[in-house]
Amino acid sequence: MRKLPAGGTILGLALALTGCSSSPDMIGMWESTGPSSTAYFYDDDTCEGMMSVDIGGPMYCSVSESEQDGYYVLEVRQSENSATYLVQPDGDDHLNVFTTSGAAAFDLVRL
Repeated sequence: MRKLPAGGTILGLALALTGCSSSPDMIGMWESTGPSSTAYFYDDDTCEGMMSVDIGGPMYCSVSESEQDGYYVLEVRQSENSATYLVQPDGDDHLNVFTTSGAAAFDLVRL
């Protein structure tokens, strides 16, 4: 996996999402090297398999509408638990996922 390029702050990246492209289509089932082996994204903004500890109840995932330098912000929340990631599409069926500090977190591959 790769690290984010040097320069600029992640907070600045998250606050300055002003690119002109739309967010990646994430609806469907994905093989994951992350919190669980499979992640699911539904059209009602619910998701599964995106938190390392599932505390029960619905899990919600939202991705920013625009990108900056090829990265989108993905927010995951379940009750009081939340996580924020940076997502970099690599084609239509592969997403590189990074922590907000720029470290590679995991990959998602569409099934």
